[in-house]
Amino acid sequence: MSKDLLLKVFEQAKQKQLIDEDFISFIENIFPDKSNDVLEVLKRGITKYIYTPSNRIVWTAMGENQEHLIYPRLFCSCQDFYKNVVVHKKRKFCKHILAQVISEGFNKFYEKELEESKFKELIKDLKLKI
Repeated sequence: MSKDLLLKVFEQAKQKQLIDEDFISFIENIFPDKSNDVLEVLKRGITKYIYTPSNRIVWTAMGENQEHLIYPRLFCSCQDFYKNVVVHKKRKFCKHILAQVISEGFNKFYEKELEESKFKELIKDLKLKI
């Protein structure tokens, strides 16, 4: 269900290519009372890291205080995802995942190409364990 819903968000973003009242209402229906949070994440920025030569892709979203690792449509390293998706099962995704899907639909995100050797640095900077 959530992957289908996120696919609809992606398609809507790709079709509209702008954030207007209709798009905000669409997001509000999906993520009640959180559309402003999603827009704030979009403003802070989504980054797509591409590692060469493997072409590994890693997405991140800038949170209020730190960057969060995102596996599109599946996982985010933020506390909200852990608390409300994994533990309490209140919803299927967080604002960072929704913002990543929107930014990908708009094709508006930061893109950085890095050497494969830099991957562990990103993980360390994100304070994750591999």
